[in-house]
Amino acid sequence: MLAQKVRAVRSAAHRDRGRLVAIEICDQLRRARDAGLAIERGAIVSAYWPMRDELDTRKLLAKIHVEGMQCALPVMQQKDKPLSFRRWQPGDVLEEASFGVAEPTSDQPTLTPEFMLVPLLAVDGNGNRLGYGGGYYDRTLLQRRQGRAGPVVAVGISYDAQRVPVVPHDEGDARLDWLITEKGFTRFGPG
Repeated sequence: MLAQKVRAVRSAAHRDRGRLVAIEICDQLRRARDAGLAIERGAIVSAYWPMRDELDTRKLLAKIHVEGMQCALPVMQQKDKPLSFRRWQPGDVLEEASFGVAEPTSDQPTLTPEFMLVPLLAVDGNGNRLGYGGGYYDRTLLQRRQGRAGPVVAVGISYDAQRVPVVPHDEGDARLDWLITEKGFTRFGPG
């Protein structure tokens, strides 16, 4: 099964390079921005707070904040519902939610991200993403792309080892617009 295989690959990549990759990801994001990923000052950018062997986005969040973007973290509302997002700033206290996910506290304002930095298990050369099975990001991206709440750019964040030849997908799966790994970045064309 693909999910089991790539979980082992991601775990090995995290064990081997996890602490070093965060700086490389920041550099690759800068290069992607120079190549057309138009994240401007003041933009609202969401990322995820890392768990277990996910690629650590904390340095990336801090860099985005320092460069004048507004940062947000996802909040799981209910099963089968899209994510909502609350503001995050360095030093904010987070609370533990479902599945051990860290989320901003309820007193933080809700934001609508223009750019979403998305976790994944695997990604193929067409931007098809294998997530964790809950469908939260897919529902959120598809809803946004249907014109509700404005446009959004989906940027996968992963170890380069998580690339695979093909990710099974259907109409309920949302493709990525960009991928950033420690080794480079990819801009995916239209579906």
